[in-house]
Amino acid sequence: MGFKIANNSILRSDDYTELVRGKTYAFERKGHQHLADDVPVWLTNIDWTARAEISIVSQSIENNNIKGIFRVDYLYQKDEQQTLTSTFIRMYDGLSDHYIYLLSSQAEYQQALTEGKLIRDSLVSEGFIHATPKSQLNRLANKYYKDKVQPLILIVDKKLIVPEVKWESATGGLYPHIYGPLNMNAVTAIEEISLNEEGKFQL
Repeated sequence: MGFKIANNSILRSDDYTELVRGKTYAFERKGHQHLADDVPVWLTNIDWTARAEISIVSQSIENNNIKGIFRVDYLYQKDEQQTLTSTFIRMYDGLSDHYIYLLSSQAEYQQALTEGKLIRDSLVSEGFIHATPKSQLNRLANKYYKDKVQPLILIVDKKLIVPEVKWESATGGLYPHIYGPLNMNAVTAIEEISLNEEGKFQL
């Protein structure tokens, strides 16, 4: 389904707050696989937001990482950026991950187990239940769940979800939205999470 993007065709990083076309930037990438240096490469944020098309100027292996220089050839904006971002998420966080994730309180989870389904107020107010790709769990936990007692990550098998799931834009990127009560047999595992010494979640 869809097309597969080669692993050496994308550089993911949150290091670049501002990019200028024609300017060069240093990069570092974990692992030993060089980025393609004969075709354009995509630059995205960690959450897969499409930023730019880049060309690799130079690269070498240092301390088991790839370090180098790239040049910005083209900057994505508005509709084009959203379309490409959606594609990247579907190919990686969407289609390649067998699971989507929900954060939950202990009380909500126990009630959902009893009823066999998870229902949230957002089903009435927005028409869906908010879920998330793995890459956004840390941000959402720190934003919404610091005041919960022993919050949980619900790990949900996409193939077992009965309602329709749509990937749609929201703050921070694209997210899976579940358009109906979540059948709890789709929750294949849970993980308890806790705050670190700094009072933050680090998932």
